[in-house]
Amino acid sequence: MLLPRNLFIQVPGGDNFGHIYLDFLLTILIFFIFSNNKFIIKIAIVLGTTTGIETLQHLTTRSFSYNDIVYNFLGIYIGTIFFYLFLITSKD
Repeated sequence: MLLPRNLFIQVPGGDNFGHIYLDFLLTILIFFIFSNNKFIIKIAIVLGTTTGIETLQHLTTRSFSYNDIVYNFLGIYIGTIFFYLFLITSKD
């Protein structure tokens, strides 16, 4: 997020879970939008987007955090697994 924290409601589970939720959703969306691309391209887009946003936070009232990156990557990992499990089970 590049906007101040006070513009948003509190996420159940706190800030760390907010990173997981948002990156989970970002991963699912990008994987659907770029479904015709190879996995490496989709994951590069997701990782680049989330890392870029976290890096740009020093330009706002927010700040960069390695903890946030870890939770972002966890959300991406969970989103990737969910996407492929959903994709595999929906084809059956």
